[in-house]
Amino acid sequence: MRARSNSARCSKRHYGYVSLASSSPWEAAADAPEGKRRGVVYTIAPSPLRAPLLWVGTDDGLVYTTSNDGGAWTNVTPPEITPWTKVVMIDASHFDPNEAYVAAERHQLEDYEPHIWRTKDSGKTWQPITRGLPAGVYVQTVKEDPVRRGLLFCGTERGVFVSFDDGDSWQSLQLNLPPSSMRDLQVKGTDLIVATHGRGFWVLDDITPLRQMDAKAMAAPAYLFAPAAAVMTPVPSEQGTPLPKDEPFAENPPYGAPIDYYINGQASGPVTIEVLNGGGTVLRRVSSDDPPVTPDPASLQIQTVWAPGTTPISAAQGLHRWVWDFRPTPAAGRGGRGRGAGAGGGGGGRGRGAALPPGSYTVRLTVNGQTYTQPLSVKPDPRGGV
Repeated sequence: MRARSNSARCSKRHYGYVSLASSSPWEAAADAPEGKRRGVVYTIAPSPLRAPLLWVGTDDGLVYTTSNDGGAWTNVTPPEITPWTKVVMIDASHFDPNEAYVAAERHQLEDYEPHIWRTKDSGKTWQPITRGLPAGVYVQTVKEDPVRRGLLFCGTERGVFVSFDDGDSWQSLQLNLPPSSMRDLQVKGTDLIVATHGRGFWVLDDITPLRQMDAKAMAAPAYLFAPAAAVMTPVPSEQGTPLPKDEPFAENPPYGAPIDYYINGQASGPVTIEVLNGGGTVLRRVSSDDPPVTPDPASLQIQTVWAPGTTPISAAQGLHRWVWDFRPTPAAGRGGRGRGAGAGGGGGGRGRGAALPPGSYTVRLTVNGQTYTQPLSVKPDPRGGV
């Protein structure tokens, strides 16, 4: 997997601020004199399961919830949250209306430690969930994946982290993200979107393997993740003059169907991936033994940076991704690309032949003589372009 920047400018997102009047019910819990509190609602989390259920957090250390659209509010502030703590993010669970996650930070009070709490009983009790997060780096946001229960993401002042066990433990998901303040996260479809303060928007394309990753998969000699349905959008091309590199534009997501696989240890022989049709015919085959392909600069009418070569799929230990560009295995020598065209992708498909039609396919991974298969659905462009 890889992350890609979606902006050349800084980005900052907050929920709307709502000033609290002196008659607000949570003011009684403040340490300030009556009528002197100047806090604001800093985060609002509507429940995706119950429309009247809301959670709110203030920038002066209070968490409240309502089950009747604000008709009545209950103070459910975690006991560890002291006055003037900024509750930066609340996320209501997508699976249980009694569950929610709270992220807070206190750096203006010279407390730089990470603070995240989880409740499973509507705020009656809270558990801190920060094991694995770096000490001395405060948290800006926490979000739950809407598809896999227990899959959480959090953003700190320096990076992004992931938890597969509902926050009991965390590990880095930094990849190629620059160290920056990760102010907000959003899961959109199969992508994880990161809004930073100073380094633009970033997108982690296709978190499907994160949703399927578990102890069984990681203990197997090899594992082929079930790919998400791919959409056959129009083929990218290089018509016209490519934009200069100093223009503020971002890299597009990879064109094709991402295929993710895991190898537990070094493979003893070539690793192959094949795409088969419904009749079992192999339409595309790539191997870790395929030679890399480097375009000949003399044959190009554009700079070489716009015509990257291809590398074979990996046989090393770890998690890997290959993107099938919906095309069959090219004929040897066609367009300067033989069977060594290991990594599918864009480039307009010049010399690669026509794309195969949308439909149902099978992906087959072979590692150490053992085969693993998964179905792959390729859908037409919903806009009618394919």
